[in-house]
Amino acid sequence: MRTEIALSAMDKPLAAFYLLLGSCIFGLSIFVSRFVGNLIILVSYVVFVVSAVVTTAPVHDTRNRRLPDIPFRYEPVILLSATVLWGVFFLGLILNPSPSSVLRTGAFIVLSAITLFVIPAVVTREQAFTAIGIVGAVCVLFSLPSALLGEFSVLSWTIDRVSATYVFILDTHVRSPTFIFDQQNYFRVLVAMGTVAAAGVATQTRSSRMAIVAALNLIGVYLTLGRAARLAVVVAAVLVFAYYLAGRTALAGVTIAGTGATVIAFAIAFGVLPGPTEPLRAVLGDRPGYWVASFRTFAARPFFGWGLLDTGTAIGNRYSGPFTGVHNSYLRLFVIGGIVGGVTYLVLCGSALVAALRRIRERTPLALTTFCLVVMALFFQLFDGATIFGTNLSSVLWALIIGYAQSPLLDTEPLRSIGRYYKAHEPPSLDCET
Repeated sequence: MRTEIALSAMDKPLAAFYLLLGSCIFGLSIFVSRFVGNLIILVSYVVFVVSAVVTTAPVHDTRNRRLPDIPFRYEPVILLSATVLWGVFFLGLILNPSPSSVLRTGAFIVLSAITLFVIPAVVTREQAFTAIGIVGAVCVLFSLPSALLGEFSVLSWTIDRVSATYVFILDTHVRSPTFIFDQQNYFRVLVAMGTVAAAGVATQTRSSRMAIVAALNLIGVYLTLGRAARLAVVVAAVLVFAYYLAGRTALAGVTIAGTGATVIAFAIAFGVLPGPTEPLRAVLGDRPGYWVASFRTFAARPFFGWGLLDTGTAIGNRYSGPFTGVHNSYLRLFVIGGIVGGVTYLVLCGSALVAALRRIRERTPLALTTFCLVVMALFFQLFDGATIFGTNLSSVLWALIIGYAQSPLLDTEPLRSIGRYYKAHEPPSLDCET
């Protein structure tokens, strides 16, 4: 029957999507180098695009097509902002050419385009959020033995890792798991976003299984001891409470108030406004020093930036101690792309937030969950140097969420596709016919 054919066809890109998430995790693992990991992620992107083309392209009239039909969807402002940033990256490559810059530029442009505009046109919100939750829950399950027993190996392979920090649970100290990630922050971002994504799907579908998935991710948030991850989940909970208490107006009000409070807190931390400067700087750790050095680096090339070279190289001697990164995505874009890149990135992120709020007004399925995830993604970037451009897990997740903030394709709307004539085709019919 045509229904069965359509459903089996949609299984291909969904399976490729799970493969993509898994490759992002394995690419950041202790088992492979970053170079090999990036190659694995690249292959998974190719597999996804091929599966999307095979699933959505019509089987006829292929002789005269020079370009494949690749489905995509977009918000004009987000697409325009992304295009400007891609141009900034390419300009930076011309001004600061190097082999590493060539690779970074290609990855930043091509892979981000797929994540932002192609994946949301092929994999539904519910499927994507379910996948993020399930992948996070599986990682938590595999990390629990190390939390209780410590790091262990099977056939000389280290199956899990633990940090040097302990978590206090019911009068018992358990270790904080890292799973196979080479940095625990990736694990923290995954389980935090997996908690909210799975909880949203569980609420909409009334699925007890997804409720368990959300609970497992929440356990991961607690065990991994990430302050930003815990606060991000709390922020999402506050947003949900505000919405159910007073609707969209309260949701927008809480978001604006939270943004203002964040700006004031940063102003106090840097002594611009009076207040508890020292306690705030103690919470931020070494980040204020990194931010000051990054701002000075941006000021040295304010118009075109430094391009996609290694940030530590651009910082140079502007920071006296070991420099571990910018630790702020927005500031990093100012360093990379100057005023144009930094402002455009702020516009892109703000447009995603407005688009997510618009989805709530349109009563799009999982719209509130999407809005909460967008806020979480923007919040994480205050303390993390990763952006929505790149191959690491955080970048992919944040880009996905911004992609799903865009307007969904209706059942009656043909898929936009990139082809020789940019012509669209109707989605498969779900009428049962033999």
